Amino acid sequence: MRRSSAPGYCRYIEHDNVEKEKDLPEELPGRSSPSIPVALTKVALRLIGASDLADAIGDLTGLGRTSIDSLVRTAKTQISDRASAEFTAVGDADREWAESMLSRTYVRLAADPARPVMSESLIGAEAVANLADAATSVDDRRVLDSSSDDVRAYVTAVSEAIAYLISQWYSTHEEPNRAAMSQAAGETLQTVRGLPHVIDGLKAHIDAVIAPAIHQLQQSAASTEEPASQGEQFVFELDADLKLMASEEELADLVQAAVVAVYEEKSLRIDVSLPTLDDQLKGVDDAVVASQIKRQYDAKARRAQLALSAFFTTQVESVWKPYLGSVSDRVVVVRAIVAGQVPAGSKLDVWRTEPPIASAPVWLTSDEITAVVESTRLAEWDHLRGGAGWRAADELPHSVIREKVMPSILAELVRREVTTKDGWDAEAALLAHWHIGQG
Repeated sequence: MRRSSAPGYCRYIEHDNVEKEKDLPEELPGRSSPSIPVALTKVALRLIGASDLADAIGDLTGLGRTSIDSLVRTAKTQISDRASAEFTAVGDADREWAESMLSRTYVRLAADPARPVMSESLIGAEAVANLADAATSVDDRRVLDSSSDDVRAYVTAVSEAIAYLISQWYSTHEEPNRAAMSQAAGETLQTVRGLPHVIDGLKAHIDAVIAPAIHQLQQSAASTEEPASQGEQFVFELDADLKLMASEEELADLVQAAVVAVYEEKSLRIDVSLPTLDDQLKGVDDAVVASQIKRQYDAKARRAQLALSAFFTTQVESVWKPYLGSVSDRVVVVRAIVAGQVPAGSKLDVWRTEPPIASAPVWLTSDEITAVVESTRLAEWDHLRGGAGWRAADELPHSVIREKVMPSILAELVRREVTTKDGWDAEAALLAHWHIGQG
């Protein structure tokens, strides 16, 4: 994964000649929230203390650079003796990229002439963090989306820590709070003035669209004697390691039955369950930790379920059949979908430049790189740098397509909500329309 440092990113250095504002309290008004780990607060303070971001926040809040420096220095002192060992799974390079990306994002957000941070800070830290997420650049978003779950979680957590401090500074300092209240009042007044037009438009919309639709639904419900069938259910059970519990033979039978249902145009429903998770969590004494673990496992199971639901469709069969010659080939794809991708090895970018624009990178082993070079008839791996239109995913070895490319494409189409729509266009999964290039 490519990493780059943001311009102006540096560590905060104290200066002995910084003058302390007389009206600053002795303690940091926005000191670490009980829900934000100490390590994240330290990272947030270090980023805020960097020159570009300190200047931007100082201008935004009206506190000035000197006040921001003093607040950061005081807060660091208050938590300097507290341990911090969170997010140990995130490597140094990933941390550096994540932190410089957040610095760029918050500087951009603070420089917005509309000053949305001011009014959102009155709502709370979550609202500020959501603003920052929306302000992330397209390039940074692409790298973030292709990062591991741990890196994405680290970015979210540090952003929330920064947002908490900014929000608290607005609520605990008189001048910034007055400015934010004034802006919020102005926005509210504009909204109130526009309400009559909104109400008139809403009424017209209800009369023209919603009312007839409700009438049609009522007629349809009255004429239906039996509820529509939800279709045949296919359940994939995962263990505590998020691996398929079925034996090879059982899994092959399950996959075969699902494919047959697709070709017979039967209605089918794919479920991914965690039957042993509740019993395993009984051994976790901390209810909050147990809840967090359950939420994380449920989210991964949900992503796998959506990807498998997209896999067992007529659309996929229509465009991927040449690469799925047997049930065992489909079992390979199912296992890869459930296992998820580990970003280790050499990166191969896989992307679309036509709607739906999407990015589904994969990571290859040295043996897979050799196979790719042979399959694409290129002399060297470095020759895969031609950009869009140079080589396509259908030129890759079938093993790489099944084990890496198909799961990654399905995950990306699910993330972009392409496959969740009825009758989605199979062209979105057509491998010839996905470019490949060295990452």
